[in-house]
Amino acid sequence: MPTISPKDKVLVTGANGYIGLWVVQYLLERGYKVRAAVRSDNKGNTLEVLFKEKLPEQAANLEYVLVKDIGAEHAFDVAVKGVAGVIHIASPMTLEIEDPQELIGPAVGGTLSLLRSALSHGNDLKRLVITSSVKAVLGPEPRTYTEEDWADYAVKEVEEKGKAADKMSAYCASKLLAERAAWSFVEEHKPSWDISVLNVGWVYGPTVNDPASPAVLPSTAGLFFQQFFTVRDEAYSYPAAQNYIDVRDLAQADIKALEVEAAGGERMIIASQWGTWQHWLNAAAELNLLPKLDKWDPKRSEGRPARVASNEKAKRILGITFRTIPETLRDTLDDFRPRGWLKDWEA
Repeated sequence: MPTISPKDKVLVTGANGYIGLWVVQYLLERGYKVRAAVRSDNKGNTLEVLFKEKLPEQAANLEYVLVKDIGAEHAFDVAVKGVAGVIHIASPMTLEIEDPQELIGPAVGGTLSLLRSALSHGNDLKRLVITSSVKAVLGPEPRTYTEEDWADYAVKEVEEKGKAADKMSAYCASKLLAERAAWSFVEEHKPSWDISVLNVGWVYGPTVNDPASPAVLPSTAGLFFQQFFTVRDEAYSYPAAQNYIDVRDLAQADIKALEVEAAGGERMIIASQWGTWQHWLNAAAELNLLPKLDKWDPKRSEGRPARVASNEKAKRILGITFRTIPETLRDTLDDFRPRGWLKDWEA
């Protein structure tokens, strides 16, 4: 499949989200034309205003298209016309559910809706990148996982327990089933374009926009602030151990997956390294950051069993270098500091 390059037009779903904003920014900076899929005119207008301020010379290359319900039939018919690439990010990210189908239905439906529209109307399309999750890869056992692994245990739990299934298992199942649906669709229909799937870790790092307070930080950026600064009890280790990725590295990986020919037809884990919240606290101490922050026990995570997601394939194919915990932490705090969010923990 011919590679995609700057000057091509790329559709980004979930464009106004935490990850999507970084993808849009990097695409514009690299010279791409960007079509941002958003749910409302208000979100589209906000996006345009943001990038007119941040990238005034490139903002003319940004347009938006309304996709009010990603799971609706023909939802992306207009959005995919005339684009050479698609980066699909939009998917439900919440554990506030009563039934696993609240996650599974939109995740699978949104992916298939996009693929059907691409098949029927994506006459210029070359590649579609799906941003999935490492949760579709990891099993329950502590070991090293690769792209050959699937989190089938989660699907089994949802099938057996239904509404009583663990909510995180429901989320894992939604990501796995959406990804498998994509691969099955391509195998069945054999479109002229190909797909690449990125299985990403927990996403942390700075934001593109300027949230008014920590309470409105998007997605896992809000989880980071909550866990790092406000939670101090026995549940503090949640997520007990995680494979994480800097949001900026993920955005670059999404774009690389469009551009690198060898990424076509591949499933790649996008995660920097494994760690617990104690590792982040240790990094803060080593960098002499936030002297008033409770650092807990520096040895608290030693010997903890780990489910490690290998990133060797992504590094080899995409040629990217991932930021470390200290690097992401430093830049995230630099993002928070001008807003006055760190004053309670600084000297």
